[in-house]
This record gives sequence, C-alpha cells and structure tokens, in this order.
Amino acid sequence: MPRMADETSIADRLDELPGLRPVLDAVAAVRDGKAVYLVGGTVRDILLDQPGFDVDLATEDDGVRFAEALARQIGGRVRLHDAFGTAVVEHGNGERLDVVTARRERYDAPAALPVVEPGTIDDDLARRDFTINAMAASLGADDFGRVVDPFHGQADLEARTIRVLHDGSFVDDPTRIFRAVRYASRYGFDLDRHTEELARGAIDGELVARLTPARLRDELVLLLDERQAPQSIRQLGELGADRAIDRRVAGGDEAAALFERLETLRDAYRLAIPSWRLGLAALARELGADARPWLDALALRRADAQAVAAAVTAGPRLAEELREAQTPADVVALAEPYPEDAPLMALALADTPALRDYFERLRDVRLEVDGADLAGLGLEESPRVGEVLAELRRRKLNGELDGRDSELAAARELIAQ
Repeated sequence: MPRMADETSIADRLDELPGLRPVLDAVAAVRDGKAVYLVGGTVRDILLDQPGFDVDLATEDDGVRFAEALARQIGGRVRLHDAFGTAVVEHGNGERLDVVTARRERYDAPAALPVVEPGTIDDDLARRDFTINAMAASLGADDFGRVVDPFHGQADLEARTIRVLHDGSFVDDPTRIFRAVRYASRYGFDLDRHTEELARGAIDGELVARLTPARLRDELVLLLDERQAPQSIRQLGELGADRAIDRRVAGGDEAAALFERLETLRDAYRLAIPSWRLGLAALARELGADARPWLDALALRRADAQAVAAAVTAGPRLAEELREAQTPADVVALAEPYPEDAPLMALALADTPALRDYFERLRDVRLEVDGADLAGLGLEESPRVGEVLAELRRRKLNGELDGRDSELAAARELIAQ
C-alpha cells in the first residue's frame, strides 16, 4: 500500500480515473461556486488504490437541487429521499451517484434512526461510522482534490485499522458492529483495541436486539455477500455478535468452514443461490425448527426464507437418509421436493455418492414425452396423467427407459392397465 499519512491532495489520482471524468466535468459545470465534495467510501477506496464506481457526493448547498442540476447535465434521472436531503442520480449504463446535503445528526435513543439537519462538511464527516470513511475530497476549482481528514483516516488506512469516531458510536447505531466486521474482513484490517472493547460493550448491553429486523437483515445480507464473508463469520463468533443476533445463531470457525463448503459446491454445480442465503443457513444451523420463525422475523422474502429454512431443517435429515444406498428414483423423491439449498446443505454435511449423483446427473433427468403425448395415446385429462408421467420418470431415473420410443411404449402399457 502506498504511504499516505502526509498526503493532502488526491487531484492527480482523480485525473487518472477515466470513469470518473464525466462526473467531475458535470460537477464543475453545475456547482455554481458552491462547495462540493467526494465523500466516504469513494475517497477511502481511491486512497487504497482500489477505486470503484460508486460515487458519493456531498454539498453544503441544497443536495436535492444540486442532484437535479447534475442529472440534467449528465443526462440522468433523479430519485429523491427528501426526508434526509439525499438523492440518487442514475445515468449511463446502470451507474449512479449518491448526493447528500451535508448534515449533522443526533440520536435521541440507542439504535434509533437519527434526527438530521443541514450542516457543514465537517459536520457531515463527524456523523460517519469509522475514520477511514470520514474523509472528503474537494471538487472546488481552487482546491480540487484537497483531502479533508479531521479524524486521521489516512493514518488508520496506513495502519490497517478500523476505528470509530467516538465512544458512543455503537450505542447510537449498533449496525456499525456488523459494518466494522465487514470492512475489517474486506481489507484485511484489524479493529482498533478500543473500538473492539466498545463493540463488545454494546453487544453485552444487548443493543443489537434493539435493531429493527429490516436493519439487521440488510447488514447481514451485505456482510454475507462479500468475498471475504467467511472471515466475517469467524469474527462475529469471536466478538459474540452472533449470539447477540439470537442466542442460537452461531458463527465462528465451524460456521465459516460450512459456508465455504456450501459456496464451493454451489459454484461446482452452477446453482443460482446467492451467497448471503448460504451464509444465513450456516449461521442458523442450530435453530432447527425455529429457523423459519427467525427468518420470517427478519422480513425476508418468502421464497428466501423457505429456502434457508429448508437448508437448516431438511438438509441434515437428507444427509442422514441418503447415507444408505438408495435407488436413483428414491434419491430424487427425497431431495427434489425442497429448494436446492436443502440437498446442497446435505451434501456439505455428508459427501455421499447419492447426493453427488443427484447434483451431477439425476436432477437434470427429464422425460421426452409429456401430457400431449399421453393424450395422443388416448389418455384423457385427469390425475392419471400425472401418475403416468411420474411412473415414467421413476423408471427413467432407474435406467429402465432410454429414449422417447421406450417412454411411449411404457406409457401405452401403463394406460392399458
């Protein structure tokens, strides 16, 4: 990592980012002498030489009005969040700019949403979560690229440290515990000792339980969807933040190893299961039948809650049932009624030939005949159509049928019966 403790400007780095140039040109065209800054994670990642294209802007003027002018200039459209003086400018090929009015915040109660009012850029940086996110870079004509760093975030980047801005940070917003873990894992940083003590204090004070289910869900999904999620799961266990979510939610090494196995198998079989869903299943593996109520409380989409619950409840049962030799049709009959998360969990828990065969071959076995073919053979529409098709597939799974002609012959036999 380049040395950055004495750095006061990132003008050269901004000029070297071609993807940022249209935004900088648009800002210059509409700022009208008002102070505008790149803020937060955008500055952090540029300083880390890991620039992305998530661009956060703050202005000490009216942020919504500035966003509207910026959208007109760049050929985009605006989505407003007036209650917080924020807006999103969507432009180009799915690109977005987040624009905020610089503001100060206060928290009237632990874990509550903040009360906000307009402020300066220093006020805006003071409301941030960690020092490495509490930096800004001016986009003014006279001081373009000047880094505003009141909390020494550059020094903490160099020291590879996650540090909160003040002692009440986790009390104000316990979601910052999960963000601290996520950033530490993403960048390979360590929590500052005092920051870790404050996090443990907030956990011991049961502040995580005060979070709304939706806020907790959003933080878990973000944490579990990152490439370094296994390390985050380990650290949740080390901090005790897992048990703060629910006393039966378990992170640590075992959960991390299970999550890694699930991801490896998911990728090997090209399953369209999001990583965060596998991570939730690994964390919730001890909940058993209580997994579904817990997942419903997180306000997950019904299909996602069903899939994770199936992995937690049906997965271990399938692992046990499929340890013994089964016919291919019996394997499918056991595994297929569940979302793919369940047999995948079973395979992660017990690497049996039957489960391997299910993912490598059996789940893709399909008949070459259908209901129309059965109608052509004289079978009228009735429940019997489904019964015949099910029996044909059972025979095909067991290797008794090897193509359309043999399927039609077997169908004629079954219809005649």
